[in-house]
Amino acid sequence: MTVGAVERATVEPVATEAASGTLSRWLPLLIALLLGVHLLAGAMTQITTNVMRSLSPFALESRTFEMSLLPYWRLAAYVVATVSVFTYLWPIIAHERRPVVPVPARVQRRVLSAPFLVAAMTFAPWCLSAAFFPAVTLWHFGRWEPDLMSQQVLSPVVNGFLAATTSYLVLEWLFRSQIVPRVFPDGRIPELGRCLTAGVRTRLFLFLAAVAFIPLFTMLGVVRTAVVRVATHVQDADAVVATTAHVSTMTFFLYIALGIALTLILARSLTRPLGEVAGALRRVQRGDLRVQLRVGSSDEVGVLEDGVNALVVALRDREHILQTFGHVVDPSVRDYLLAGGVERGGELRPATVLFCDLRSFTTMAERLAPEEVVHTLNEFFATMTTWVRQCGGFVDKFIGDAMLVVFGLFDTGNAEWPAGGAAAALRCALGMQDRLTELNRVRATTGRPPLETSIAVHAGEVVAGAVGAPDRHEFTVIGDTVNVAARLQGLCRDTGCSLLVSETAYELARRDGGAPPLVAREPVQLRGRLEPIRVYGLSVDAADTTPAAR
Repeated sequence: MTVGAVERATVEPVATEAASGTLSRWLPLLIALLLGVHLLAGAMTQITTNVMRSLSPFALESRTFEMSLLPYWRLAAYVVATVSVFTYLWPIIAHERRPVVPVPARVQRRVLSAPFLVAAMTFAPWCLSAAFFPAVTLWHFGRWEPDLMSQQVLSPVVNGFLAATTSYLVLEWLFRSQIVPRVFPDGRIPELGRCLTAGVRTRLFLFLAAVAFIPLFTMLGVVRTAVVRVATHVQDADAVVATTAHVSTMTFFLYIALGIALTLILARSLTRPLGEVAGALRRVQRGDLRVQLRVGSSDEVGVLEDGVNALVVALRDREHILQTFGHVVDPSVRDYLLAGGVERGGELRPATVLFCDLRSFTTMAERLAPEEVVHTLNEFFATMTTWVRQCGGFVDKFIGDAMLVVFGLFDTGNAEWPAGGAAAALRCALGMQDRLTELNRVRATTGRPPLETSIAVHAGEVVAGAVGAPDRHEFTVIGDTVNVAARLQGLCRDTGCSLLVSETAYELARRDGGAPPLVAREPVQLRGRLEPIRVYGLSVDAADTTPAAR
């Protein structure tokens, strides 16, 4: 299977194939597989028994009596085993005839335990025959001899074990691919608890016994029987060699075919789900979280599949939380907080603060419908926030129709810090006016009034940290630098200026080489400060009318 095919298989939803009143394809296939495997095992038992049985008079007489009972034993064994298998599978069959959502836990448990228990049910008659025929021989002849061990005990048990092992591996593949995904559409098989299932190690041991130990044991029995017959002269040496060669050839090709079939089945039941897991993890690594694996068993592979699905769900939830968190706070603040950057009690850091406010918006809002007020604010903030992020800043908070923007707060690794933040803030302030002009042009086409802004920029130290109650707080910046920026923005409205930049911010930006062509204005006196502050503004503003604000 190619990687592309594996990856496509990981996203296809599990389809529910069972319809009301119908049986799925798996039941006739199960019956055919069980009959075929055990009929083949019965034929192989006949061959090995004839080759390895004793040729003593009592053994020959016992074999004749045994063959007279064998058809009745087989009929009873097949009937009892068939009834037992159908009785166990009936809840699964009834559920597929009339599906119930959610699937009952009883049905789910039977589906998981079915391969092991059905194989055990079919192995039971072989084990019982190893006790039944010696008991009947003892009852009929009054004695039982060890030379009957091969024909009455060893051959049935060995071939029955081979049939049961083959049945288990085939049924495990059948249920994994056909039934388990339908009764566990959401996976989560481990949550059901322990069931009678074999893990990967047990399956590998059964596979090794079926394709290696039992064929070697059979060939050893054939060879030893031939040696005994030649040594005791109970049979002509040429006849023994011919019979041994014929049986060895048949056994060789039979076990080769069986080994290839079981190898393909075991490989498909392990490599295919592991390939799907690998493909799913590659897609997750590339950021694709639409992956959903079909969970087909409760063994280690099933736990791995279920774990990948749980991992993808957790990553989806994390991505949703990050996106939601990023809508509440700026993504740069979100990443800073998630990286453990919150200092209890705040942290003193240099930064550049920009205040942007809509002029006369309160008066405008009185004439607009509430929906239009919200639409106007969202339109304005969306335009400005996008530009702020392009300039490397983040919006700390929205305050009515104003926004507080911070630059350079997280640029501790920048060699130009904090001058780079001041240059970015001034570039952002000028760009805001350009974008407001474009926004007003769009508003004019719909007959809406233009918007005007007041922008102020100041740089200095701020206290950054989580502010609020123990169970409700927000990350923000506070301090004198923020207060100065806010009061400068208020002066814009009083002085008729659209942009005021403090001398501190302007000098830092000029040191970085990013100072725009601003003109110096008269120093302004801010409320709460003893010394006037020198400011810069745009040359198009009415510089000659700037009073000192008290």
